[in-house]
Order: sequence, then structure tokens, then C-alpha cells
Amino acid sequence: MGHMLKNTRFKTASYALGLPVGTSSVGPDSPVYGQTRWNTTTSRFEYYTGSAWKAVAHEGNVTIVKDSFTGVTSQTDFSPMSYSYSAGQEAQVIVHVGTVYQIPGTNYTFYGNSQIHFTSAPTNGSAITILHNFASTVAA
Repeated sequence: MGHMLKNTRFKTASYALGLPVGTSSVGPDSPVYGQTRWNTTTSRFEYYTGSAWKAVAHEGNVTIVKDSFTGVTSQTDFSPMSYSYSAGQEAQVIVHVGTVYQIPGTNYTFYGNSQIHFTSAPTNGSAITILHNFASTVAA
């Protein structure tokens, strides 16, 4: 049976977040869009796209970049991000508002610049975290 985390702040130092681990042939019976795991066959971190498991980095080391914003109830657009994206490239980043994963193209979109647009304004003071370079296949 699965467990959910809600409003949990992870500690630093000697603590770590454990991921589900398995081979390419073993995984969730019914994977859900956005799930993540460590594949022991490929030695890669991967995520589920809704139809297939995709490796985060295909070769070498990729530098993950984080942008942080603070939610404002009356604001749906936040910028500047470290990178610019066109409409349709929403799945190239991972976005959380507080501890809630945001669905690409549904909860947020891009305009073709370094700005993210949320469908609904995040609540005042909520932490907005945007992680970049998950679609990269080039070593850093």
C-alpha cells in the first residue's frame, strides 16, 4: 500500500529521499503519469510519461538547475526562469507548488520566453520550484 506525503519538509545533512527501485522488467502494475523510479537495469533515474518510462539523463552527467518563486494569490505568471521554453515544451521541466507536483500543459504552460504561466494562481507564500534539464541528452 502506498503512502502520501503532505506538507512535509525534508531534512538536510545525513537524510535522503528513497525512490522505488526495480529492473526494466519489473515496475508498477498501473503506472501513473509523473511517477519516478530508479531503474537498476539501466542505472538511470526515470519518469513515466503516461505511456512509457523515460530516462532523465541518457548519457553522462547533466546539471539540474532549480528556479524558485513565491506564490502570490493574484499572480499567474512568474519570471525570469533560467531557461526559455516554447508552448508544448512543458514536460521538459518538473514543477511543484508546495509539495504538489504540477501536470505539464494542464497546471502550467509556457509562452516562448523565460516565463511560466499557471492555470490557477498559487496561494500566497507557497513555494514554487521549477527543475530544468530533465529533457537533456547532452553531458554537462
